[in-house]
Amino acid sequence: MRRKSLLLAILFLISFRNSIAQDILFDLNGTAKIILEDVGFELSEVMNAQEDLALIGKVYNINNQLIKAKIKYGLSDGIKTFYSNSIKKTDSDRAIQLKVLEFTINEKQQSSKVASGELKIKFGYFLKTSFEPVHLVDYEAGITYKRSINRMDLIDQILNRGLVNSIVFFNDWINDNASVNRKLAKTVRLEILEKKKKSDQDTVFYDFNRPLSWSDFREKPSRTSGYNATIFTSLAMEGSPFMENGVLVFPIEIKVYMLPESSWAKSQGKSDYALNHEQRHFDVTRVVGNRLINRLKELEVTPENYEAAVNDAYFDSYREMNRLQEIYDAKTRHGLDKDAQSRWNTLIDQALKGNMDEIEKELEKGKKNEGKVLKIDVK
Repeated sequence: MRRKSLLLAILFLISFRNSIAQDILFDLNGTAKIILEDVGFELSEVMNAQEDLALIGKVYNINNQLIKAKIKYGLSDGIKTFYSNSIKKTDSDRAIQLKVLEFTINEKQQSSKVASGELKIKFGYFLKTSFEPVHLVDYEAGITYKRSINRMDLIDQILNRGLVNSIVFFNDWINDNASVNRKLAKTVRLEILEKKKKSDQDTVFYDFNRPLSWSDFREKPSRTSGYNATIFTSLAMEGSPFMENGVLVFPIEIKVYMLPESSWAKSQGKSDYALNHEQRHFDVTRVVGNRLINRLKELEVTPENYEAAVNDAYFDSYREMNRLQEIYDAKTRHGLDKDAQSRWNTLIDQALKGNMDEIEKELEKGKKNEGKVLKIDVK
């Protein structure tokens, strides 16, 4: 009985030792020295997309057993620790999220004394913003090696080299792209362009020195309309951002125009007085365009919000243009009230010169009257 008990005890110890030998932990503490200074980013988060958050593969131990290789404290914490211990003087304005798409090491037995292996790395680098992280670049690499079964420390060196290479790669990418990649811009400069546009048959651009004429109204008049004339004016904004010495420059051109093929006048309504009323519609659009320019000049924008801020300013102005046109027609009764028309002529002239006080008052009144029915007589 004693021999059987002793044999069972020995078998249990062997089994217990084998179970303990199933895993080997690697500790990613980083290199013994700083590998980079003045790094153009700061690693703020590591996310592991692999199923097992600690397992990185399988390697051979000194007993020629294929065992699980894991990272102490998990791969995410291990990589973050490695980066923080290997670099200093980081640029905190660029907070980076690293996604581990692959970090695996696997070995094959070449002989009883030699194992060969391969480390595979695929990282995704993302710029953290106030919204969703923005993808920057992927890093993909592999390292093949051979080692003596007794040299488990060589695996530490392989892991070390793979992570060092990833740091050097990404920092080089940042340095190469900081001045040209819009995603890496830290500041934005809006440049408001006011170019003189040449009018043609399709489009008449607003020009103080080029007032409208009845020849600009080329659409066939509507027989069912009670109006003598209709003008189509509008406001457009265009521009394409580009990088200049690390600054995101956004040139914006404001266009005020009327479309002759969408504007018409009945022959019996073509008078100088009526033309002035239509000209004032065009002037109103120019006034709103000027107000948009002022809004854009006062905008405080960042690389994260500049597109939304500029677009919001434009759409606010576009709605304001429609509202102000309605107010102008309502107050002048489409030009039938000559006293009101004279007042609006003066009001619009003042606004074109930069005095927006009366325009502001009219817009404020318009807000209060929203939802109310305005009686407008048309003849």
